Amino acid sequence: MTESEMIGMDAKKTIIRQQTVFRELTEDEVEVLASLLIEKHFAPGDTIVTEGEYVDSVYFIVKGKADVRHVSIQNGAIKIESIATLEEGVAIGLNETGFYALSGVRTATVAAITRMVTLRLSVAAFNGFALSNSHVSTIMRQHAAKFLGFSSFENE
Repeated sequence: MTESEMIGMDAKKTIIRQQTVFRELTEDEVEVLASLLIEKHFAPGDTIVTEGEYVDSVYFIVKGKADVRHVSIQNGAIKIESIATLEEGVAIGLNETGFYALSGVRTATVAAITRMVTLRLSVAAFNGFALSNSHVSTIMRQHAAKFLGFSSFENE
């Protein structure tokens, strides 16, 4: 990787701020979260995440395109269906409510279509960050409650 391919702290912070679920973080929290992001590159055809695996991280797409694929069995035959294309600014494994699918496992496989540059955030690193910043856990619960239409999680 050349120096020009390295993603700087300002770019990392911008990517975090673009994610709805992180918009209420303080500047200091964004700075710490950005420091946890690890740059990861993928070649065309590389698998980024695999359906059925545990959600252990999220990837923010900085450059490139990825194909989202779902595997099913129809009439005894395995069918692989492309269900979406992801591009710059999108996160793999992160949605409006947070990191986890209800089952805790990935619901699709994502593979690089083009050369990709991503930023990986491990769920373990994020959990450590959230534990040391109780404000973050509160924000995440409130945001999920709003998105899912619940009145609040305040009684937890």
